[in-house]
Amino acid sequence: MIKKIVTPATIAIFLWGLILLLINEYYYEYVRYYLYISIIVIFPIMIWNLIKQWEKDKVEETNEFKTSIFRMLFMAVIMIVIFFITKQNDI
Repeated sequence: MIKKIVTPATIAIFLWGLILLLINEYYYEYVRYYLYISIIVIFPIMIWNLIKQWEKDKVEETNEFKTSIFRMLFMAVIMIVIFFITKQNDI
């Protein structure tokens, strides 16, 4: 059970969040640049992962690529909704 939770990806996300909190606490003016760099780093990793899933789907005839695309579209819709909710000054 612990092996499924403690993976290199979860450790990387934990460290990314910890570094973000430290930068936010001590060097607030650099948070935006840290997030920009995070986006620049994560996009090639994401594209590489999608290419691997697409090739695996072609060989093994699975649906991992399609479910990954649907998952990303679903999260994009949720993020857009949250953006418009928080854009109002009422909250």
